[in-house]
Amino acid sequence: MAAVPPEQPACPGREMDDPNDLVLAMLGLMIAAIMLVAGALYVINAPDPIPTRSAPPAVQVSPVS
Repeated sequence: MAAVPPEQPACPGREMDDPNDLVLAMLGLMIAAIMLVAGALYVINAPDPIPTRSAPPAVQVSPVS
C-alpha cells in the first residue's frame, strides 16, 4: 500500500497563527462601528451655533475737493 500524504491546508502559509486574533479583529470592528454611529448621531443632533453679530461696516470718508 502507498503511504497517505499528510493533509495540507488549502492555502499553505495562510493558516491562522492565533485564533484570538480573529476575536480581537471582530472587537475592533465593533468598536469602530459604534464610534461611527455615535459620531453620526452627534452630527445630526448637534445644537445650532449661536448667531453672532457682524461688525458694522467701516466708515469711509471721501475726500472733498
